[in-house]
Amino acid sequence: MLTRFRVNNFRSLLNTEFVPAGLNLLIGPNNAGKTNLSSALRFLGLTSEHPLDSAIVTTVGERWNLTNFHAPSNQDIELEADCTLTYEGETLRFSYILKIRARKGEVGDSQSLAVVGETLRASGGQFADTVLLKNEGGQSEMLHEEGFAQNRPNSPYYVHARVGTEATMLCQLYELENNPRAILFRRYLRSWAYYNWSPDFLRSPDVARDAGCILSNGANLSRALFALHNEKPRLEKRLIEISKVLEPRLDLFSFSSPDPQHVHLFVEDEAAHRISARGVSDGTLRFIAMAYVVLTADQGVNGSGFSPLIVIEEPENGLYVGHLKSLIERVDLDGKAGQFVFTSHSPYFIDLFDNNLAGIHVVKPGQPSSVLVKPDAEKMKRMLGEMPLGEMHFREILA
Repeated sequence: MLTRFRVNNFRSLLNTEFVPAGLNLLIGPNNAGKTNLSSALRFLGLTSEHPLDSAIVTTVGERWNLTNFHAPSNQDIELEADCTLTYEGETLRFSYILKIRARKGEVGDSQSLAVVGETLRASGGQFADTVLLKNEGGQSEMLHEEGFAQNRPNSPYYVHARVGTEATMLCQLYELENNPRAILFRRYLRSWAYYNWSPDFLRSPDVARDAGCILSNGANLSRALFALHNEKPRLEKRLIEISKVLEPRLDLFSFSSPDPQHVHLFVEDEAAHRISARGVSDGTLRFIAMAYVVLTADQGVNGSGFSPLIVIEEPENGLYVGHLKSLIERVDLDGKAGQFVFTSHSPYFIDLFDNNLAGIHVVKPGQPSSVLVKPDAEKMKRMLGEMPLGEMHFREILA
């Protein structure tokens, strides 16, 4: 579970620290920095699996205008993540620091990213703030974890190597038996997910063959539901039951797969009336996608040592907020079945968090940096007797 995230010199964010709960809500006016914080989280997750340039283009669509306008031009982008994970029944605390330089490219004002420094530490059991891996501009060292844990006198504890700076050391790490804790941390980062759904992509029958789940924009929904239908029918049944709050006549999902590249989704009622994804409303598709994410968030928890971090931007778009109440109530406040971060502008969606005041975070615009404020939970609780949470946000009295 993520316990602390710090980002410095990334777009509107300078030295911004985010301390999440199990269920979180980022609120604030437009252009305050909510999406920048969400993007920083998404980018760090992607760097564990993709080269830096690919990760940043996937995150924000470009490789320039990445650093804060008010920061010195030679200041690096800094990302830090602290988390607790379980390895073989033992709780470990991980601390990861990544420093990235945006260097000038050869064409116009384009930039290319390079790793300046990277360190992963672990504490717990026989590890006391022990460096698992370190990368300084391509000069790296990796701890032989098992030799260190078993205190083998003839075992070389650290292996040194030269690595490329176009990707993190975590991204380039081989999955060997010698470094299971570093691999666990990498798998945790790779489990982070970001969603900002588009109805057009949710309707698409195109199959993303390398992905078994819904993609960030909503693509691959048909294939994800098709896999659920074939592999986890009981979970599919639960998804249908939950979705009946929006579509009471929904009885089952059916599919047509004319070729390996396409899966067509249909919804049917008890009378076998069949409607394709093209005929389903935007709100229904967004609700089904969110219900799928909430229900499947904890499927990999048992035995993996972690639950994923999931960021969902403005889930209320195109939906009657009352329908989302049942989904929010299914999210584990402890984060053990998935740690969620939502962004929203809707006072009515904000009202759904009046029983989870510890998860409210207010992002305020400012210069030189956006400001992330944690409102006083006790003060909010007292004010709830006078007005709902969404009204407090509307009146700008939360922070």
